[in-house]
Amino acid sequence: MVSYFITVSNGVITGSHTGDIKADFFGTPYYNHERIEVPKEVYASIKESDKVDYYDKQWKRKPDYQLVKEKIIPMPEGYVWEGKELRKLSQEERIVAGLDEPPEGYKVEGCKIVELTPQEKVSVGLITQEDCNNQIAEQNREELKRRLGELQTPEILAEAETDEDYALKRKNKLIALLAVKKQKKWPLEVNWPE
Repeated sequence: MVSYFITVSNGVITGSHTGDIKADFFGTPYYNHERIEVPKEVYASIKESDKVDYYDKQWKRKPDYQLVKEKIIPMPEGYVWEGKELRKLSQEERIVAGLDEPPEGYKVEGCKIVELTPQEKVSVGLITQEDCNNQIAEQNREELKRRLGELQTPEILAEAETDEDYALKRKNKLIALLAVKKQKKWPLEVNWPE
């Protein structure tokens, strides 16, 4: 009678076989291995080197999330639990978790991927000190424009026209902002007014 069976050693499937389950395996790699009959329908899907624990009572392979949940296999690197399922981490999540390197010119800070500061880029050799100074100067000029722009909106201008106290406060803020250009190390170093 033909049987469909597997051989098992130390809980690991060592082979899939058809034929007489009681055959003598002396002189073969399967000698003294446990023999377990399996249904013909699933015989071809059972994999060598899998552990017997990977399969349910009907010899269907359990999904990986179930094997992880049952602590039969460890949580695969790069996955997290999402509800009852395993989800592959996104590229950003992998970088934040330290599994992958951030792109050149970036770092992980506070669970976010952020661009290196110009000075950090100099220290790792991505840009020259001159490029760094140009970037810092440009950032400070843009910040001055942004701050001045906040005091120039139609609503702010209308308020200044109708409220003398507000107009005086606005004027003092403008004077303080324009004074940053007179600071000794402008535009490389700036002490912004409050």
